[in-house]
Amino acid sequence: MEPSTYTGKNAAEARDMDAVARFYVKCALWLGTHDPVFVDAYFGPAAVRDEALMVTVPPDRIAGYAADLLATLDRIDPDRLEGAGRMRHTHLREMIRALEARAGILAGESTTFDAEIEALYGVAAPEDDPAWYDEPHAVLDSRLPGNGDLSARYRAYMDSFVIPPGGLEPVFAAAFAESRRRTAERLLLPAGERLEIGYASGEPWEAYVRYLGDGTSLIRVNADLPVTVDRALAYACHEGYPGRHTMRAIREAALVRARGWIEHSVVTLASPIATVAEGGAVLGEEMIFPAPERARFFEEVLFPLAGFEPADADLFDAVVTASTALNLTGNARVAHGYLGGALSREEAFRLLQDVLLLDPKAAQVRLRFIEEFRAYPVALAQGYRIVRDYVGDGTDRWERFVHALTEPVLPGDLTSSDSPG
Repeated sequence: MEPSTYTGKNAAEARDMDAVARFYVKCALWLGTHDPVFVDAYFGPAAVRDEALMVTVPPDRIAGYAADLLATLDRIDPDRLEGAGRMRHTHLREMIRALEARAGILAGESTTFDAEIEALYGVAAPEDDPAWYDEPHAVLDSRLPGNGDLSARYRAYMDSFVIPPGGLEPVFAAAFAESRRRTAERLLLPAGERLEIGYASGEPWEAYVRYLGDGTSLIRVNADLPVTVDRALAYACHEGYPGRHTMRAIREAALVRARGWIEHSVVTLASPIATVAEGGAVLGEEMIFPAPERARFFEEVLFPLAGFEPADADLFDAVVTASTALNLTGNARVAHGYLGGALSREEAFRLLQDVLLLDPKAAQVRLRFIEEFRAYPVALAQGYRIVRDYVGDGTDRWERFVHALTEPVLPGDLTSSDSPG
């Protein structure tokens, strides 16, 4: 079903990227009915969504439509476009290419996992390094109390910092409030943006965020599952400020509403733009809580609210820093080994326990996440590395970070020698 508002020939003749973008949005929504993790948010016109979801379009046909859209873009000379049109042309092409690749995979096209990473996220798979976890393990071994099995010591230590039920709401509220205050000092938040925090029971997840549009996000925290105090702050930064909520509110205002670029009203978790965006969201905590400010915030605010001894904050912060690096890289490497065929499911499960130091239940949850989201953990780790290296440590690091977080940039935009800053 191709809408009457779009024909490839007419769009090319008129250099009408709006027509291409509108049809791309419908293709993404169609693909989302086959792949429930493909569309992470939609905040475009309800009429576009309703029209798209009136029918079911199979993945092979969606892949064909994507190929048609790419052919249309080929007939639009970017050098004849004005202003930001050339940038839009380039970025829209990469978004459609990723959609075509994902639709093709769902339609049964054969591909290697490395090729999937490149096609969907615009980055290469991590290079092999058998010693990748030696440094974080050495840090944890030197910091954690006791002797013997590292995994058991790590889990016992972290279990002692699980927020008690009565402290969950004040800890989360304080974490989100401070992350927003620090973010607002560095970048202008859209007028009326808001993030609603609520609590739920009887769910399998620790927490989730959903961007609803109009600058509004809904966050729900599971009051039944154990949450360590570091996770409250990480979630506030990654999902809230200056992470996903902030990014989407700004992009909705600047790209969708101000420029009319409807393609950015559908957020997919498989595109080169998502690689940079998710990497920027991960880096956000380091940007607004640089060392030693996070340890100080634990000590002065979150630990007292949770009922923990403030004197333990420095050691806790060091352990969290090492374990966060371990998990970010480890998730990518386990996913690459397992889905690339180098590891069996049992071997991947053992690595999650022995190397990432997860208990069996957490390892099973992590393995299911990898199976469901496939190349996403690799893109997350690579995106973080790309954005971190681009931001650097110069006097313009915040300018660079805001650029990566709020503009629809591609990995190549940040790694080229003439990348903006």
